[in-house]
Amino acid sequence: MGRVYPEYSIAAVGAVLISNSRILLVERAYPPGAGKWSIPGGVIEPGERLGEAAKRELREETGLEAEPLGVLWVLNNIVRDESGRVKYHYVIVDVLFDSNSLRGELKPGGDARAVSWFTLEEAMNSPRVSRTVKRLLWRIKKYGFTYLPLEGVDHETVS
Repeated sequence: MGRVYPEYSIAAVGAVLISNSRILLVERAYPPGAGKWSIPGGVIEPGERLGEAAKRELREETGLEAEPLGVLWVLNNIVRDESGRVKYHYVIVDVLFDSNSLRGELKPGGDARAVSWFTLEEAMNSPRVSRTVKRLLWRIKKYGFTYLPLEGVDHETVS
């Protein structure tokens, strides 16, 4: 199944890391969102737990590691082309990380062209920051950092 004009939605994670009123963002190198600053993240690999996927994406795209706390937000992100056909469809589970557990060296990797810290105000006002990040920040401003702990979120069965 391809990512462009998919037959079904694609499950993905975002790694939300906020420290000292600054949010960690990556500049996307590839569509969707090429050239825009957004939350580090990507597709969940088969058999991967949400926290594991978010940790992997954070490490791959930023060079940093931290411990996940829980699910901050879920976004059903649908992008249509000019004719109205679904070009991209991701269900993104944003995982909040504990900034006190931060370690590593900041450097872009994976499909991130660049990585940087933005103040929350800068992120909200920059035309280069994605609309999805701005929606997330609006949600945080309205509801705070309420999250669903990862404990018990992942479920596995044996057939």
